[in-house]
Amino acid sequence: MSKWNVLIVSAPNLMIVGAPRSGTTFLWASLAQSDDVFAPPVKEPHFHLADRWPLGGPESTAFTKPLAAYLAGRKKKVWGGLMTRPQDYAALYAPGATANWRIEATPNYFAEGHMMAERLSERLGPETRILVTLRDPVERAMSHYRLFCRTGWETLSFEAALAAGPERCATGWAPTWDYLRYSLIAEPLAAWRKVFGDRLQTVTLDAQRYTPFETMERISSWLGLSNIGIAPKSKHNAAGNHDKVSYDAAKAAMVASGRIDLEVERSALTEIRATEPPLPIVSIGMPVRNGAASISKALNSLQAQSYPALDIVVCDNASTDETPQIAAKYAEQDPRISLQRFETSVDIQDSYRRALDSRKGPYFMFAPADDSWSPEFIDSAVCRMQVDRTLSACCGHIEMVSDDGELKKSRGTRSIKGRPQQRWRRGLLRVSDASRLYGLLRSDRLDGLIPSSAPQGWDHYSAAKIALRGAVAKINITAMRRHQTPASKYKEWIDDQEPTLRGRASMARHVIRLCRADAEIKSFHPAAQMVLWSYFCKHAAQNLPRSIWFAPARLIAIIFTYILGVLAWVIP
Repeated sequence: MSKWNVLIVSAPNLMIVGAPRSGTTFLWASLAQSDDVFAPPVKEPHFHLADRWPLGGPESTAFTKPLAAYLAGRKKKVWGGLMTRPQDYAALYAPGATANWRIEATPNYFAEGHMMAERLSERLGPETRILVTLRDPVERAMSHYRLFCRTGWETLSFEAALAAGPERCATGWAPTWDYLRYSLIAEPLAAWRKVFGDRLQTVTLDAQRYTPFETMERISSWLGLSNIGIAPKSKHNAAGNHDKVSYDAAKAAMVASGRIDLEVERSALTEIRATEPPLPIVSIGMPVRNGAASISKALNSLQAQSYPALDIVVCDNASTDETPQIAAKYAEQDPRISLQRFETSVDIQDSYRRALDSRKGPYFMFAPADDSWSPEFIDSAVCRMQVDRTLSACCGHIEMVSDDGELKKSRGTRSIKGRPQQRWRRGLLRVSDASRLYGLLRSDRLDGLIPSSAPQGWDHYSAAKIALRGAVAKINITAMRRHQTPASKYKEWIDDQEPTLRGRASMARHVIRLCRADAEIKSFHPAAQMVLWSYFCKHAAQNLPRSIWFAPARLIAIIFTYILGVLAWVIP
């Protein structure tokens, strides 16, 4: 029996291939959850590249030392390396000989095209299946480059590194140093399809990130497995933030190289994407009145979002300036934008309700016309919420800008976990500036979010309701920069609503009444009562006059704020 026949007896029969940084780890970890799948302790053994994979570059130690430790019994699991002996490779899969599927996930096989497809078909047998995962060629190269920078291997600029790839490989560095080569899709994919036919399945990184449950359900069905769900978030590709190079700069450098036709490669990717589940729509409601000075900046920031599936509705609150005309021009040029004009002016609360009522997709976001958004926030937030269905909101850092240009970060976007009533209590204690309302929100959790009455502080009530209806996650990315309403403006609103000192000091009673009248909120619970009184004391301290005569009252209110808040936090 030849050494390759030995391998057929004890070898993988499902190969996850594709370009590096395209999601092989997610697929590997997701499939490994099934009892019918054997995932060995070495994910990327590179065995079938052993005769074609020099290690003259700075990654040599990473490819040899961990694997040597595993083979010597000093490590139980390693990411991979360069496995050269057939008996080691066969031993890797021997414990899973009876499993329906035995998987290997060496992404670097894909770029070898026809040669590797024929080799795997010959060595592993006619029943072997191939799962190819692919990604936008520019994003893939950026992520590849960023990874090598993070490990300390790459020291050149992106453009210089692209140019250096062929020369590096010619001097004995591994092929993975040719970033452009691994962003080619069309030609190698055609070669793999020719060899494996319907035994080959494709999946894009977009499908893994934006529709992970549906994607794994489709793959499970293809393999004849019960639906196995998705891997934990630690196994998801997180290389979305490119601090070393911008997308436009990377694209320009790749085109300038003359070695890649992005239209051809993207055409192949688009063909695959058309067979996958559609991206979830993010509805964006923009409440605005007389926002001509800022609405263009706000809409530009939404148009620049890296996440494409947007439905942006400008809800014009009977503006008397050029706001509707500006919005109409944007709507003419971008089918994702539409304008709803309202002839009757309403207060800010009802203006927000109009925006909320415009939602169509599974996700919603408020986007006031005087704010601007970071281009990667929606993309990152959708990915986070798509893998965790318990979340009602996903927030990022929010930068608050005052009229005099002072910048500070909001404290109202922190993560909130626990049981529903615990989340509500923590949500009201952490309401701060109600910035939770400006996260990405799950649409089916928003019915009745905005109360019918219009007391000052309704947004605090609504922000706490979001936490009641699901956990809140915070991702480490800047979401937006928003204008901070001056304290003097808030004082004017409060003075208009509450002309007496007693009324201003007890402003929080309006929010407390909303909470006590809400059947969802178990306000009779002792911990809930403490939260409501803590909230009351906090805002009493804020609204009491700043004169020395009221200093003792403010101090007492502050002390009770913290005592009651701590007690409410620790009570289950």
